[in-house]
Amino acid sequence: MMLDEIWREFVGEQIFAARPDFRFDRKFYLSNAPDVAQSGVDPAAHFEKVGKREGRPPTMYRKLAKSIKTLDKSLLQLAAEPRIREAIIEGQEDAAELLFEMMMLGDPVDMAVSHFSRTYYLLSNPDLRQADVHPFLHFIQHGMKEKRRSLNDIRQNRYVGRQAFDPNLPTCLICVHEFSKTGAPIVGLDLVKSAAETQNVVVAGLRSGQLLESFLDHAAEVLVSENPNEDFPYMQAMALQHADFAILNSVECFPFAKFLVKEGVPWASYLHEYTDYTLPAYKCIFMALFSDYLVFSSNQVYKSWARLLADIDFDVERDSMIVPQHEYHVGSVKADEYQSALDTLSALIGIDCSKRRVVLGAGHVQWRKGTDLFVLAAQIARGRSDDSVFVWIGDGQNHEDVHFGVWLDKHMREADANVPGGTLHFLPAGPYYKDLCKAADAFFLSSRLDPLPNVVFDAAQNGCHTVLFRNASGFDDPTYTEQPSVTVVEYGNLEAACDALLSIPKKEPGPEVETTAASTQTGSIFTTIQQALQTRIRSQDHFVVGGGDYDVPILFPGEDIFAAVRRAERDKIWSYKRRFVWRSLRAAQTELAASDNWVHKNSRIEQFAHLGDEKTPQYSVHIHAHYTDGLGGDLLYYKALRNAERLVVTTDSDTKERQILHIARDAGVDVEVIQMGNTGRDILPFMRLFSDGYADENSVWCHIHQKKSIGTMRSGETWKKFLLAILLGDDQAFSRALQDIARPEIGLVAPFDPYQVGWAGSRRILPRFENHFDKPLPEHPIVFPVGNMFWVRGQVVTQMNDLFGPNYPWPNEPLPNDGTEFHLIERLWPAAAVLSGYQSLFLEKANQERG
Repeated sequence: MMLDEIWREFVGEQIFAARPDFRFDRKFYLSNAPDVAQSGVDPAAHFEKVGKREGRPPTMYRKLAKSIKTLDKSLLQLAAEPRIREAIIEGQEDAAELLFEMMMLGDPVDMAVSHFSRTYYLLSNPDLRQADVHPFLHFIQHGMKEKRRSLNDIRQNRYVGRQAFDPNLPTCLICVHEFSKTGAPIVGLDLVKSAAETQNVVVAGLRSGQLLESFLDHAAEVLVSENPNEDFPYMQAMALQHADFAILNSVECFPFAKFLVKEGVPWASYLHEYTDYTLPAYKCIFMALFSDYLVFSSNQVYKSWARLLADIDFDVERDSMIVPQHEYHVGSVKADEYQSALDTLSALIGIDCSKRRVVLGAGHVQWRKGTDLFVLAAQIARGRSDDSVFVWIGDGQNHEDVHFGVWLDKHMREADANVPGGTLHFLPAGPYYKDLCKAADAFFLSSRLDPLPNVVFDAAQNGCHTVLFRNASGFDDPTYTEQPSVTVVEYGNLEAACDALLSIPKKEPGPEVETTAASTQTGSIFTTIQQALQTRIRSQDHFVVGGGDYDVPILFPGEDIFAAVRRAERDKIWSYKRRFVWRSLRAAQTELAASDNWVHKNSRIEQFAHLGDEKTPQYSVHIHAHYTDGLGGDLLYYKALRNAERLVVTTDSDTKERQILHIARDAGVDVEVIQMGNTGRDILPFMRLFSDGYADENSVWCHIHQKKSIGTMRSGETWKKFLLAILLGDDQAFSRALQDIARPEIGLVAPFDPYQVGWAGSRRILPRFENHFDKPLPEHPIVFPVGNMFWVRGQVVTQMNDLFGPNYPWPNEPLPNDGTEFHLIERLWPAAAVLSGYQSLFLEKANQERG
């Protein structure tokens, strides 16, 4: 009787009215008994009189139980509802069937009684979203064997904190990328401790670690997941449901952004990382796009973000601030503690440090921390007959790491590191860290890029003088550099660093610790960030709702099930007046017309159209085929390719040339194949047609390419079809682009892209080429041939070649994903057109999927 009551309790009155007994499924029975369906006999009566005798299964459970002997055992693993679980364990008849049939109903019933959710299973397995399978049946028959995740896998990563949830308090979500005992998580823990004084605190991390227990001490709930958007709704996280706002502590917390955008939770991002080493770059872009407020730990960190923020039109003054994670206290060490620390250090490294200058370095052993530079500094000091002792403390030393550890190990051996009585020593992280800070006279921050490493604050607190490189850390800021205990030297200049280090006298211990603070910070960091975020949210008076004309993916994929959250993410960007996707063709035309930049004044956007019977000019087409996949299909499909006066294909090997000629013969198209080295992606081979005499500058060309990104083949193919549909048309008609490029004032025709793409990584090399232009280039390109496919006059290509000159040292493959000369060329085509005396035209095709 209890099982029937549980059935009614969870399935709801509507389902219960249609199916009062979970042991008989009318729809299932009829689907497996067409003779009964045709006869008009009541299915339940037929089963009692005939079906039982004939062995017809009344439910899917009964059918599968015959073939899956371990079905009940699998169901027990998934049982979450305590009464059902206990009934299965006790062997109560029909208990497993009850659970199975409830799970067959899908959300919300399945996740309420079990560790399985139909919706979650499809969200976390994109391959199954494309297949016509029943999620629960797939999981029970195949997914468990394939080790696909269930809710049990994620729910075990929800921890109840030691602070009781108080419904009368506001609730804050604080996210860290991991719970390791390193810089950013330690800052995150400080935020949590401060927040817990006035808030319910939910802590979320992508990965667990040593600090988990410390976070539990101050939180109501702790969640660990590398896929928070997919996992959080199914983790039974009670406190999380009440989150009023969030703080993401580190750009590496980017994976939390999707969940927060979907749930409409405002958040501030506390950023400690330089964009230089935060890759892929989209993490920084999306954090800036979607954060309601940005907080930088130092001015140096902000400066590294400045170019990116300019590209998305981020309002720095309105939507950001700088808050160091600690006050900089300059202190001293008591005499007895100083002597004890020196004794500890001397015992650790086997040398008397009482009469020697102690230079400390610290951090994970790696290039970024400049561990190799620390070794070099120790060698220079030794070469000057100085008796200073250089001591590095930190983990990560690995003589089998070919990227860094092998070479550092070789260097350390040659530098006599860790030799008894020597002056260079490496120690793993350990409990003696505080003793090293007290014993050290100087701290050498040898980092190449480091925001505000906590160890510098610790060193200053213990009376150490710090030497650091200019523009290498957040400490290169007047807040710190005006302190007598900080010396800044030229970036990477080890001679200057040694001069500064060896001029630092032995530490003078004080009778007691007295500190002076250097900071612009008042109040706790958490309170400062919370107040700034709340002030920003309250002041928001511009809201955009509607999703715009271009439904293109940003955080969320392009599938229909994500349409609502794609609208929400675009609305949030536009409400803050940031740029990433155009709202409409009119918006793009208006912005272009309003610009007074010389490039923009010679560019315009119009709508795409197919040509009718209009006569087309003579034209040639260049295809760069580093990959030959899809070339045959393109030659067969596009009318514009079959009717070109010349069809030139460049590639980089004899094998590919033979493949291309074979493909062209099968398609019935004449092609010229020219071999060029694999340099310059697709665009340099095209430009070399003109510089090497294969093409006349008075001709008209369409440039397209077959390149693809292996990791994004589906979206890349969709994008390629988008570009070719606008440039070429289809199998029946030409694009108007063929006629537009023949207009006397037009020198470039390209697709209008719904994404607002800026200079991006090209900004880093742009200053090297700005002197080629009499007037400034625009702050934002607004429009250019995104994807580097276009129609162009030969004079424009010649102008582009002239910008770089005949002997330019082009970089070779492999190339970065952004920020090379070839990415810059993509953005300079409209400028080259103007320098050639022409205008640029961009064609919008709103009904063509962009991908």
